[in-house]
Amino acid sequence: MQLIGFYQEMDPRYSPSWGGSVPPPESGAGSYAVRDIVSYLKSGYPILDVTELTTDVIGGAFRVPGGSSVLTDGQYVWREDLAWYVEGYNIDLPREFLETARSHGFRTPPADHEALLSVSLEVSRALGFQQKP
Repeated sequence: MQLIGFYQEMDPRYSPSWGGSVPPPESGAGSYAVRDIVSYLKSGYPILDVTELTTDVIGGAFRVPGGSSVLTDGQYVWREDLAWYVEGYNIDLPREFLETARSHGFRTPPADHEALLSVSLEVSRALGFQQKP
């Protein structure tokens, strides 16, 4: 499991290794087709729903209901609002993630229930959520 797009401006408790600071606008220009990556990000499997409204930390241009909810493709894990930053600002994304999305034709690959459950539990632990005994 690899966390991407968990930027420190969104929550200071996020580890710098999950994304560091939000990349500058247009830092991803030319490295990916925005529409394809937005589609891929939005098609991820939901593994953690959070009912809060997030606000754009770059320019305040948008709000995303459930923006800190978490999606996955089975390998990478990202926040719901990452697609909005890609679409609105064309921010830089990890090269390895872009290659994975391209290799799957920008369609989320199939994942079984057990694999998604495992990723969900791992993400919950990483974000500091505790399971009830």
